[in-house]
Amino acid sequence: MNTETYIARISDIRAKLIAIIEDCEYPQIEAMLRNADMELHWALWNLGAAVALRPEAEYQAGGAEAGPRRRRRPDRAVDRQAGGEGRRR
Repeated sequence: MNTETYIARISDIRAKLIAIIEDCEYPQIEAMLRNADMELHWALWNLGAAVALRPEAEYQAGGAEAGPRRRRRPDRAVDRQAGGEGRRR
């Protein structure tokens, strides 16, 4: 397999991983997936692909090749003082 094929395959895997990260509801799992994305990013870097110095820079850049965007998560804690059981703040 040549370098261009490696770059294409790793980029495809990374794009799929980013889609999973964006839909992830579990912070611990999201952190692990981001670590996996960082490893793939550095693999591309070492193969000579044009990537940003840090994966986060690509996330903020936007566009088709951009990575996950940070979004606010709903607070899952129960606020017992504000109205009782099972109610989210």
